[in-house]
Amino acid sequence: MSSLAVEAQKLNVEVNYISSDAATTKPLIFYNPAVKLTWKDFKGTPVASSDAAAITNAGIGFKMVFQSEGNIATLKISVNCNFSIADSWVKDDRRTAYILNHEQHHFDIAYIHALLFIRNLKNASYTMNDYSKVIEKIYYQTHLELLTMQNAYDSETKNSQVASEQELWNKKIEEQLQMLAKKT
Repeated sequence: MSSLAVEAQKLNVEVNYISSDAATTKPLIFYNPAVKLTWKDFKGTPVASSDAAAITNAGIGFKMVFQSEGNIATLKISVNCNFSIADSWVKDDRRTAYILNHEQHHFDIAYIHALLFIRNLKNASYTMNDYSKVIEKIYYQTHLELLTMQNAYDSETKNSQVASEQELWNKKIEEQLQMLAKKT
């Protein structure tokens, strides 16, 4: 009998971006378009055997909260883009503005995908029976696209070593950020 009541409930979905979360237990920086990374944010231990000058550990996350009143259920989805301070590192002799720009763009790419995730969540159709599967599918698709873009970025720029490709990516990322900021 309770399953019939759940199915009869109307489901509203609200999606927003959060730039901080007091409940977080990990040392994270949440993406804010007005704030850029500095080398002080990279507190992880460099991997001496790695060819990389620096590593940025950035991704997207979300939380869901249900509220129910009468026959209306509201699912609130809070999306974030985060940078893990402890898992991001730089080798001491590689702390240049050029490399920091490359690493910042890894964080920017994660934010681009957080905005795409939000857009896709807002455009999706949900029912009480399928909302979890819909969200999971959108998240995994977005995460796959995020990884694909991150890999293409490093591959095409040869981890920032090809300056002409880095400049093309700088423009591409900035254009996508501007376009998505207008739409979200």
